[in-house]
Amino acid sequence: MSELSFIHGKRKLLFCADPEGAEVCHRLAAQARKENVPFEFHILKECDEAFVQQWFSMQKMGAYLYISGKGDFVEKVKVRAMEAGFSEHEMQTAIIGPVRKRLVCCTCHGMNEWDDQDEIVCAHCGQQLEGSTHYSRRLGGYLGYVSIK
Repeated sequence: MSELSFIHGKRKLLFCADPEGAEVCHRLAAQARKENVPFEFHILKECDEAFVQQWFSMQKMGAYLYISGKGDFVEKVKVRAMEAGFSEHEMQTAIIGPVRKRLVCCTCHGMNEWDDQDEIVCAHCGQQLEGSTHYSRRLGGYLGYVSIK
C-alpha cells in the first residue's frame, strides 16, 4: 500500500474512500482541519459514478484529491477524476489489500491477471507471455511480450 502525504498550499482537499480506505484518509483530514484547510470527505461503499462525476464537476481549480480503498474502487474513482479534468499531479491514491496487475497480450490484446510470475499463458489466445515493467496508461496494464525461451 502506498502512503498518502499531506500537500500544503492547495485551495481545497477532497477525500474519497471506501469503508476499507477511510482510516487512511482520516489522518489527513484531521491535519486539514487543524490547519484550517477546506475539505470534503466522502465514504462510498462502491464507486457511485454519477455522484462522483457530479462532485468532481463542481470543484474549482486548486482542489487536490485523495483516493483510498480497494483496487477496483480506487481505479474507478481515478478514471472519473481524470475525465473531470484532474491530472495525476492533482491526486494521490492508496490501495488497500492486494493489488491485481493486468497484463496485456501483445498478440491478441486480451487482458490477463498477473502476479509478477515470469511467464503466463494468455487466457484468450494461448500465447506464452513474459511480463514486462512497461505499463500502458491507455491500456490499463503491463505489456506482455511473446516468450522466446
